[in-house]
Amino acid sequence: MQSFRFIVASALLILLSHFYTNAQNTHLPYSAGNKEKINAAAELSRNIELTAGYRFKSGNEGLKAGLGVNNLVFHRIGFYTSLEYALDGKNFSNTVGGTVSIFKYAYLWGGMDFFTKKGLFQSGFEGIRKEAGVGITPYKFLVFRVGWSSSVGPSVAAGVRIQI
Repeated sequence: MQSFRFIVASALLILLSHFYTNAQNTHLPYSAGNKEKINAAAELSRNIELTAGYRFKSGNEGLKAGLGVNNLVFHRIGFYTSLEYALDGKNFSNTVGGTVSIFKYAYLWGGMDFFTKKGLFQSGFEGIRKEAGVGITPYKFLVFRVGWSSSVGPSVAAGVRIQI
């Protein structure tokens, strides 16, 4: 059993080091040896994100799924929607909002619920569900999203990014 754990740990370490070294070589800026200059429009390409995640706050634990389309307007502004379902079955929300790219590997996102029980149209401004956070692309097609909401606490999501 010990040898199996050692083999698995070694394989993971080799894969991580391979991804890390390849990612570093392909994303060097022009001044650091990369021979191609890339303009801002090409650097912030349009993409679609599919994510799945979890809400952690005690009493509000839940699952989260998201869909986003980034860099549509001015190669910086995009849109997203997030569906959340509480594990106790009492709460469901559909958050809709926008994204703003900071640079190629990071963006800010934020939105609110409009239509469900915690939405603007049913609960008004007092009980509305809002969220905001940061999205990071650490390697080519992977994306991680970390968010916070005053009503349900922190959330984390991970997924894939597909260029369009």
